[in-house]
Amino acid sequence: MRTLPLAALCAALVLCATAGAGTASAALSQESTFQDDNRLIYDTPENVAATLDELKALGVDRLRVSVFWKIVAPDAQSRTKPAFDAGDPTAYPPGSWDRYDSLLRQAAARGLAINLNLTSPAPLWATGTPEREDIAETFEPSAREFGLFTQAVAERYNGSFTDPRRPDDGPLPRVDYWTIWNEPNQAGWLTPQWTADSRDPSGQVETAPRLYRDLVDASFSALETTGHGSDTILIGETAPKGLNITGTTRSMKPGRFIRQLYCLDDALVPLQGTAAEIRGCPPGADAREAFAAAHPGLFRATGYAHHPYELTFSPTRRPTDREFFTIANLSSLKRLLATIYRTYAQPIPGGGRNVPLYLTEFGYQTRPPDPTGVTLATQARFLNLAEFVTARDPDVRTHAQFLLVDDKPLPGVPENTAAAWGSTFQTGLLSLSGKRKPAYAAYKLPIVLPKETIRRGQQLRVWGLVRPAPAGRPVRVAVELRSARRGSKWRRAKTVTVTNQRHYLDTRVSVRTSGSARLVWVDGSRKRVISRSATFKVTKKRR
Repeated sequence: MRTLPLAALCAALVLCATAGAGTASAALSQESTFQDDNRLIYDTPENVAATLDELKALGVDRLRVSVFWKIVAPDAQSRTKPAFDAGDPTAYPPGSWDRYDSLLRQAAARGLAINLNLTSPAPLWATGTPEREDIAETFEPSAREFGLFTQAVAERYNGSFTDPRRPDDGPLPRVDYWTIWNEPNQAGWLTPQWTADSRDPSGQVETAPRLYRDLVDASFSALETTGHGSDTILIGETAPKGLNITGTTRSMKPGRFIRQLYCLDDALVPLQGTAAEIRGCPPGADAREAFAAAHPGLFRATGYAHHPYELTFSPTRRPTDREFFTIANLSSLKRLLATIYRTYAQPIPGGGRNVPLYLTEFGYQTRPPDPTGVTLATQARFLNLAEFVTARDPDVRTHAQFLLVDDKPLPGVPENTAAAWGSTFQTGLLSLSGKRKPAYAAYKLPIVLPKETIRRGQQLRVWGLVRPAPAGRPVRVAVELRSARRGSKWRRAKTVTVTNQRHYLDTRVSVRTSGSARLVWVDGSRKRVISRSATFKVTKKRR
């Protein structure tokens, strides 16, 4: 990670834009990732283009795009695999790839990078046969078939592939950033999470970690053999929480899932004997080196992807369950991963002290429309605060926003009930009608006052990010203040020049009374971009 020379920078600029050492290292590299499959995969090409233009204007760096196995595969509803070469992208039915081809071309034209997430639902011919039909598309997916699917996607987007059906279109863009499966510790994406213990029918054994281990093995191998071995390849993509009960569709806590994925018990000791065998792990006490060699994707992946949602609580509120991982306790996730690598005597990816973290999904539910969400103003404040926390963490490589536009409620359920919104996401920056929430401006130009109450005579610290500014170009940002007194107007307190690549700023201004602060930036078209207003309180000095 690059660190700016603080003394020289502070002397040269009005602002020391990287005043905090923790901010300096992360702020120069943390990407802004965005995901909204509804708007980017399932919409018309014209609407996709409009969405891409909007995301580019918001300052997004990378799009996380779900490549749903089922919607590409032929005869996905059949239990019998059709006769085709699943590893050959040209063997898939005409039109199978169109939505992805078009999106990648349009994104490349706008300079937007891509993260392809290869995931379920799977075609039925590549899954097991569950007792419940509603989980058929996630049940015991074939690792071998998933490897072939990965091979097809990887070969199609290797940068030199031209669709033989459309030779005049030329080569498709190369993808060099991959994530394997989505939320494998959640039953909506992978089942069974648990199965009956063969040693004790009344007990349950963790099964999803074994299934995911096999999927990673197959997918990672396919990426390497198709020339993508040097790409960014991420594993995990875990959900932040899980349940206290076991069962086929009982989602697993990420702490337990990760330990079992790496064949470790609750004390982080490699499983042995029958406890290891029934979980697909080597049973011997001296099998550590063999395990690492047999599962290279678990150790040679670029980093670990995670979804540190809190949805309704502050991003600084630590979860009460130690097995949960949210923004507030990423340090616990890092310690767990570092311990795992040490246990197997494997080098940390990138050579640092901790496994790099990629936060590939994040957001806050809002009320309205979800009666269990936070207010619109709170969503904006929490999103900014979460980004402030991750920007100070040198191990976080990307921070994500999930959804531009809110999901629809469940059909046939009264919209004034929680049930209408319980299984969909209302984390968008826009409402379903297209109205901008306060979070829209907050995402574009974040602002945080790390200490919202200060004593008279102290300076107010202001942190922010000019997300849409062109990378690497210096920008000037105004810090404006307004007194809490009725009728007060905004006044410019300071003008800041920001030079770091991601345009994070961290400065202090003098204040005399309680009030509000905001950031103002003039973009390339001479339009004023204004952050949300952040309030602060000034108290009397101690005697």
